[in-house]
Amino acid sequence: MNRIPVVLLLLVAPCIQVRSQLQASGEASTYVLKNAQTTSPRAINRGNPTFGWRFDLFLDAKVADNIFVLVNTRAFQDEVINFDYLALRIVNLADLGFNFQMGKFDMPFGNLADRRFASKNFLYGLPLIYEYRTSLPDQVATRAGVLNSRGKGAGMRLIDLGIYDIGAMIYGDVGRAHYAVAVANGTISSTYVRYLNDDTDFNKIIRFAYTPVIGLTLGASAAMSAYLGDEGKPLPREEGSLHYQQMIGEVDVEFSRDRLLFNGEAVYSKWTVPFENEDTDLWALGYYAEAKYTWFPRFYTAARVSGLMFSRLQLEGISPRWDNNMVEIEAGVGYHLARNTLMKLVRRETRTLEVTGPIDNLTVLQLAVSF
Repeated sequence: MNRIPVVLLLLVAPCIQVRSQLQASGEASTYVLKNAQTTSPRAINRGNPTFGWRFDLFLDAKVADNIFVLVNTRAFQDEVINFDYLALRIVNLADLGFNFQMGKFDMPFGNLADRRFASKNFLYGLPLIYEYRTSLPDQVATRAGVLNSRGKGAGMRLIDLGIYDIGAMIYGDVGRAHYAVAVANGTISSTYVRYLNDDTDFNKIIRFAYTPVIGLTLGASAAMSAYLGDEGKPLPREEGSLHYQQMIGEVDVEFSRDRLLFNGEAVYSKWTVPFENEDTDLWALGYYAEAKYTWFPRFYTAARVSGLMFSRLQLEGISPRWDNNMVEIEAGVGYHLARNTLMKLVRRETRTLEVTGPIDNLTVLQLAVSF
């Protein structure tokens, strides 16, 4: 049943293209990987060697001169169809010089952009700050519960994957500057991509980016929202869910010159958490820096360093970090078999700091084709 929407779209696309100016494109990727057999949340398929695939279909329909419908469907090897992007876009709204978008789309936070897709990604996965699940859940928890969940990958991410969410956005350009203002159902760390909003707050997001010279873009984003749902476990005090906010900000840089491409980002997030006896602020700091160098037109090498650092949490006279600090290093090579066909060989090493345990590693061979 889950295959039906995409099959129908593929069948009707040639007919629709003439009448409504529908443009279709996509990407298919497949991989074989092997990682260490550990209980780490970074382990894939429990450390068993495995094959996998992903398919993305992009549909852009022009309804009028300035009105567009944008769709991105995604499927993995489990064959479940997801709609990452399903939005209505109005360009130059009412001749006011700005653009409006509403529906489900990627929120204007950070500079990940198209690098979330395999054919644009220098390496294999997303940076650690986008993928790692912390020990903090999006519901009421105890101090002991948070500490006992360290390293288990059971809570919220610092940034929820590609930050797809349901909301609305106004954005545009002023000279060399780009701005965006959005509201959405979920928070940056816990999006509501399949559900309606379950509290009385919206996530408020702003972004500003500036290109002082060609090849260099500096950006900053900030967001704030209640992160606890009203239908979860009862709050221990009289304050409502609006009192318990996530406040998060980031800065980023993108630089290119000749054969070198560089991207970096640093993120700081603070959550006000309702523990048993008092409210406590927990913070996390994440970062990554990645670079790609093209040695000749078809061949490149790339590397990425990313990490997470967490504040301390008091419990029974001790103050451990509420999750484990982590550092991850990823390096690989890529070769374009054809203009739209990329093969990558990637090695990833993950270290959990301050904790003695097995080394997490991952080796991936991936093939990505865009069309």
